[in-house]
Amino acid sequence: MTTQTTKIHPEERIRAEGVSRSPELRVGMVLLGRYEITAVLGSSELGEICCCLDRETGQEVSLRLLSPDIRRSKAAMAVIHAAIRQISNQAHPHLAAVRQLVYVGDQIYVVGDFAPGVDIGTWGREGEGGKRMLEEVLPILAQAAEALDFAHARRIIHSNLKPSNLYLGSDGVVRVTDFGLGMPRHMTIVHGEAVRASTTGAYLAPELRNKEEDSDSATDQYALAVLAWEVLAGAPPASGAEPPPELPSPARAALRRAMSKKPRNRFVTCTDFVRALGGERVGGRRGRSAAEWRRIRKVAILLGTLAAIGTALALGGRTVLAWLREPPRPPEEPAAEKEATAARPPAPKKPVRIAPEKLVATTPLPTEGQPWVTQTGRMEFVWVPPMQMWIGRYEVANDEYRLMDPAHDSGEFRGISLKEDRQPVVRVNFDDTEAFASWLTERERAAGKLMEGWRYRLPSRLEAIAYTRGGQVQTYPWGELWPPNRGNYGDGTLGEAFPDLQFISGYEDGFAATAPVEFSGENRWGLFGAGGNVWETTSKEAGWKQFGGWQGGGWDDYLATRMKCDMLYGFLGNARGAVNGFRLVLAPVAGETPPPPPPAAAAAPAAPQS
Repeated sequence: MTTQTTKIHPEERIRAEGVSRSPELRVGMVLLGRYEITAVLGSSELGEICCCLDRETGQEVSLRLLSPDIRRSKAAMAVIHAAIRQISNQAHPHLAAVRQLVYVGDQIYVVGDFAPGVDIGTWGREGEGGKRMLEEVLPILAQAAEALDFAHARRIIHSNLKPSNLYLGSDGVVRVTDFGLGMPRHMTIVHGEAVRASTTGAYLAPELRNKEEDSDSATDQYALAVLAWEVLAGAPPASGAEPPPELPSPARAALRRAMSKKPRNRFVTCTDFVRALGGERVGGRRGRSAAEWRRIRKVAILLGTLAAIGTALALGGRTVLAWLREPPRPPEEPAAEKEATAARPPAPKKPVRIAPEKLVATTPLPTEGQPWVTQTGRMEFVWVPPMQMWIGRYEVANDEYRLMDPAHDSGEFRGISLKEDRQPVVRVNFDDTEAFASWLTERERAAGKLMEGWRYRLPSRLEAIAYTRGGQVQTYPWGELWPPNRGNYGDGTLGEAFPDLQFISGYEDGFAATAPVEFSGENRWGLFGAGGNVWETTSKEAGWKQFGGWQGGGWDDYLATRMKCDMLYGFLGNARGAVNGFRLVLAPVAGETPPPPPPAAAAAPAAPQS
């Protein structure tokens, strides 16, 4: 792909008219007459991203619809244009580069290489105890370091390296994504304007904090070392922390050097860091960066200025001394300050927790219009007339899931338990949730508690969006206002427990991790946790045994875009993360969508054009 920027002219916009009218990306949609969406992967501050089949080449590509804030920002678009100019013609086995910008009316798409597999953050958390061994991590880091050094040699800086930007494919190949798309000086775009980020996180190198300096290869190396620390320890380093003691001494020394406060003390290259992490002796010293030379020039100018000021002070010393000896005036009564303090809103209070009343089954079998409680596990279901089905009142809890799998352990997150009886079950994948639905159906049918032609199953993604909205046309599960007024998200309690994590300012739900399902917020249909607490597993269509994504937002989410009612992420259902749970519905089999035709009957992709 050699063209870096493409604009769709009015006569060509007819085939993309549906996309121009609505930015919502859906599987099966064909964009620009060429890119067929095969999976919607999620969103970030840059915008929504999906995996597409390029019908002209037969290859998979990534396609990102830039958010309105990014599109309105001249600074952000300048960064993206510069990144594409630098990297669009570069090729490396461990680099998933951005290739092209495509304009359709007021919408802008970024097309790039697709990185299959699982992000390194998820891969790390799937290890024993939520972390990985050094021998597992070194091959991953070595491949990432190759891509970084390749780019650094061409003066291309990543600027936003983190676990979600590294993907490990099933073939063992690591690919670094989003190269060059990070804002300079770690700025954040708000309403089209670049502003300083209020929370920098563990991945931001010390020289960039509270200073107007640009990223360089040393800052990327610092981020790679933080990434290594997080995967090896299960959590990113806290301020001033020492490397994990279980690591060998050379590995701890390598982490200290790569994360040195002074960039010049770090390794010459990222590959040198990985070699030292593995126990090799690595020498060499970095040269001064452009930022360091700028500081030297500033210091020289400052010293000259101070010398001139010193001369002036010597000449006027008596006047200055007389002024310094004057007694200070007594402070005036700070009335305005008192008024401002009185007008300041009080800090958010933790909500009072009152458990809802338990539902009672008043009929021997599920009866339309009545709530239902299963015989197995006393699981509560609410009849929802607009959807003509029963929906689980709560997400499936640990005590309910352990009836099928007594050995299941939802684990913990940095010392906070996720496995209490009434917390939602987590660390289950799509196959696990499908197995539980089938198991419950068989148990209830054997007990004579299930009508013929009905079964328990996962909701489809469209069904999950519908019950999250609760029958309303609204952006968020709780309505249109921000911050949330109910639900379990990344709140002040999470911020107190984990100072290195970002959270929603001014919001308090009282839980640092998953909330007991009864305290996760109730919507107008009587469903708790719909759109918050854990991301809920869905099927692609009603009744399909095909993963449809995770829906709804989770206990550690703090971005508004992640909490929208129609937000889905993930295209591989094999992750067992600390935020992945599920809810069941009781629905008629007759209402299920027929499965797709077998692959052999599907249309073959277009042959590559010469």
